Amino acid sequence: MGYKALATFSTGRGRFELGLAEEENAGEMLLLLKEAAEVMEQEGRRQWSPSLFSLELMQQYLAEREVFILWHEGEAAGMFTLQYGDAAYWGDRDDPGFGYLHRLTVRSSYRGLELGAKMISFAEAYLLSKDRRGFRLDCVSHLPTLNQFYQRQGFQFVAEQDMGGRFVNLYEKTFG
Repeated sequence: MGYKALATFSTGRGRFELGLAEEENAGEMLLLLKEAAEVMEQEGRRQWSPSLFSLELMQQYLAEREVFILWHEGEAAGMFTLQYGDAAYWGDRDDPGFGYLHRLTVRSSYRGLELGAKMISFAEAYLLSKDRRGFRLDCVSHLPTLNQFYQRQGFQFVAEQDMGGRFVNLYEKTFG
């Protein structure tokens, strides 16, 4: 692995390391997101579609965002991205003083270990260390369990946004 561990998490399944993704990790990123989308479709959750993701999109993420991958014994177990503005979802509310979370996913074989919550907690501390005013995300409004997950992480509902017939809830957590 060519990454520097920025955080480590211990679980009943062992040690996990979180690091910044590099160009050579685009394939792992694509695998994680396509696999997550396939599971969503199998479970009847209309959130992501495997066709949404491509190697070109992963390369775009690496160029435009900070991408974090969670590793377990050399295998990519999860990921998320951070960016510093999201006018497409937040419109007039967009604020580059916030960090914006996208593409949080944990491989299904690692679910139930609180890894999503651990990655969000790391991201919050990371954004605080970068003097950001807060932390934002969007979440499809039709999945109450997912919305409740983010609320349990301390995010407050801001508004519902119509993305051309696809409705998302906007959440934020302000610092200080």
